[in-house]
Amino acid sequence: MNAPVDVTDESEAAQPRRLTSAAWRIMLAVLPLGAGLALLPALLPTARGLSDPTTLALRIAVGVGLSALTFAVILLLVRVADHRRMSDAGLTSPRAGWRLAVWGALLWAVPAAATFGVLGLLGAPLAVTVPGSDLARTVLLVLLAVLVSEAIPEEVVFRGYVTHTLGTVARGWWVIVAQALLFTLFGALLRQSWDPVDLSLFFTMGIGFGWLRLITGSVWMSIGFHTAFQTGAQLVLTHEGLDFGGGTGTAMLALGMVPFTVAAVVTSTLGVPRAVQAGSRTPHERTGSTA
Repeated sequence: MNAPVDVTDESEAAQPRRLTSAAWRIMLAVLPLGAGLALLPALLPTARGLSDPTTLALRIAVGVGLSALTFAVILLLVRVADHRRMSDAGLTSPRAGWRLAVWGALLWAVPAAATFGVLGLLGAPLAVTVPGSDLARTVLLVLLAVLVSEAIPEEVVFRGYVTHTLGTVARGWWVIVAQALLFTLFGALLRQSWDPVDLSLFFTMGIGFGWLRLITGSVWMSIGFHTAFQTGAQLVLTHEGLDFGGGTGTAMLALGMVPFTVAAVVTSTLGVPRAVQAGSRTPHERTGSTA
């Protein structure tokens, strides 16, 4: 008579193999993104300002290449290494995803605009310092640059593939926290800065974007929020055209603290509007994608 098989022992023995496999896959997904973002500053002209249209156009062109490279790497990992569908890694169809992206952007933009309005009434206005046409051009170019060189590749990698891979060894909020820690480490290594303020910002972003991924099963809502947040932050803090009457800490109240808090409250209490979710994955599939 054959001895009974101890399923618990087999499961425990398989755990180190799953962890090792997940670590290698995550490394393969993150390395091309890190290399691309590290090379990006060297490809931009140093003689021109950050707001120069030529600099922004070049940043967009390089970003398109970086996004394409990221998609190619993730496609190979998901389809060839994992034998799964792209939607299993949160990379759902843009035909339905654009609604989530727009909703995510609005969740940042509305409370941010309202907070800047209140700060203006309190004596710290946000003033336009260039002609309206120049500001509109800069806003559009910065938005596109952020979208293709930061928001899309970073969300595809971290809230997409990294979250999907961590879901094979962890569950629920453990996945969100783990990918946020990896995102924080990635940002620190990329910037070569271990400033606690920067680290806390990256960790907060990782938690917030990870939560949006959890409740939707898709990267698109986090792409929209990420794009809006980084576009607003860069326009206010590093580009010409806008002058804020308060300090950086006060600006971050409007750029980060208030919008992230409002988004967390709105999504945790009201969820995502049905019209925004139209065509997206079912609640059961969303839960399964990160469980």
